[in-house]
Amino acid sequence: MKTNIKDILAAKTKQALSSNILQADSIRKNIIILEELRSLIPPLLDDEFKQLESNILEHGCQSPLQLWQANKKALNLPYTNEDELAYILIDGHNRFKICSTHNLPFEIYQLSFDSLKDAKDYMINLQLGRRNLSPMQIAYFRGLRYNNEKADKTENLLKGQNVPSKENTQNSTDSSLKGQNVPSKISTAERLAEEYKVNAKTIKRDAEFAKGLEKISSDLRNKILVGEEKIEKGLIQELGKNANITNNISSIQEIQNLSKAVSTSTVSPIQQQVEAISNILRKFSKTQQKADLEELIKTAKEVLKTLK
Repeated sequence: MKTNIKDILAAKTKQALSSNILQADSIRKNIIILEELRSLIPPLLDDEFKQLESNILEHGCQSPLQLWQANKKALNLPYTNEDELAYILIDGHNRFKICSTHNLPFEIYQLSFDSLKDAKDYMINLQLGRRNLSPMQIAYFRGLRYNNEKADKTENLLKGQNVPSKENTQNSTDSSLKGQNVPSKISTAERLAEEYKVNAKTIKRDAEFAKGLEKISSDLRNKILVGEEKIEKGLIQELGKNANITNNISSIQEIQNLSKAVSTSTVSPIQQQVEAISNILRKFSKTQQKADLEELIKTAKEVLKTLK
């Protein structure tokens, strides 16, 4: 009997395709969402989510979901054997929710990272590369990136590892640098400021803002980032500056109360009195009332007593 090469190739191709489809289907059913990573995705407003859902229902899921194939044991996830893999959702959380709700197919794209931190860095950079972020969301992600890279740099220095920079990378061929810890000539804040066309102080304020948001419940944080809840950015920065505040803050009122308490505790009595004088003076300039002038003189005398 003559062997038909075409039939054999066709059968092998069909078998391979079937195997890939089964494997992909198995992966789709075992996608894991880590809250630690999901919280890095800017939430959609209700109208935006409904529009996305309508588009997917009409045209299908056009963009593949990005997954990280990782070891469950390394991520402290439940496992039955040490080599068991997890498929962690990196990008496409809203699409995944919609497709799962309506039982719709979707494509997947697998990524590889050495650690959870690398996965976070990728997600932060991915978000910063998108154009639909609000100024507050941009500040949050810039701050997250600074905090992550600063922590990584500090950890490497403590371990005695080299921390590359633009300057020392260019001179890495110099034999005198080999095996030495060469400090970076440009700070993390300066490097990111140059990249994002802002100043280094802005990056550091963004870092405080990101730290402050991390102390807020995920639900309230999301509402602040999409603009559903309004609050001064500076109040959240105050939370980030204070290492003693670690609460899972769940209301705007609580943020305001904590920020006010922090401000009061860090201002000296004289500074408080001088601020009071300024407020009374502004009031007197508008009212020209004798009572306001008397209060101004009284407060000024109290300051003089404090200085004696």
